[in-house]
Amino acid sequence: MAFLPYRKLGKNKPLVYLLGIGTTWFGRPWPPDNHAYTYPLSLEIFHYLDEVFAKIKKNNALLMVDTAAAYGQSEKKIGAYFKKRKDLLSKTFIATKWGEEFDIAKGISTINHSKEQLQISVKRSLAHLGKIDLLYIHQASSEVLSNVKVIAEMKKLKKQRFSHIQYLGASFSSEDALNNAVQDNLIGCMDVLQLPACIFLKRPDLIRIIRQNHISIVLNSPIRKSEGAPPKEIFTDLLRHDEISVILTGTRHHLKETIGYFLTSK
Repeated sequence: MAFLPYRKLGKNKPLVYLLGIGTTWFGRPWPPDNHAYTYPLSLEIFHYLDEVFAKIKKNNALLMVDTAAAYGQSEKKIGAYFKKRKDLLSKTFIATKWGEEFDIAKGISTINHSKEQLQISVKRSLAHLGKIDLLYIHQASSEVLSNVKVIAEMKKLKKQRFSHIQYLGASFSSEDALNNAVQDNLIGCMDVLQLPACIFLKRPDLIRIIRQNHISIVLNSPIRKSEGAPPKEIFTDLLRHDEISVILTGTRHHLKETIGYFLTSK
């Protein structure tokens, strides 16, 4: 029988499945230019997540479910799932992000990296999700990473039991932002960095420095920014890289096919 492979989320960190679940489409139009998008009903999300959990082998590895305050209703819908599937929450590694907000009515995102927004966002995320294993800075930049008050507050939240936060991270969408943060030595306090697969493949020099700092790497957008290569070829290439802890899939309509790229027989 085939099962999903798993890896360590960095040195002395938990086992996580190499396939992680991106949930942007759970709560906002995705991709942004998808004019055919419709908001999913709870039944679709339940079926989607149930299908992934069905492929999990009984071991200590965790399934990363990746969300964000900026993903509209995503956190709320994930929380609703685990209220019905309480036994699965212990098998899940919840990662969310703060710093970007999405206005569903206007369809507009805004960035707010203030300490106050951090506090508001985490409180709201916990209310929806029940726990946060990994807290990212969304749309991370050198400016927020060098903000002493913000970083101190993130570290404080990590120490508080009620938050359940075990790891801190920074999520980058821009190659320049990642390059600046790495070159300015601003990533040292982070446990995990998330970035698009295309940047990972383009900048092995940055990846080498990240790994030297014992920081784990999570990839998003393996297909969307791949410049037209076949999905099977893309995943085959990415799966060869031991530096990657998790590859997030954001696909809505090709889940079985995507899972198939990861399956191994043991």
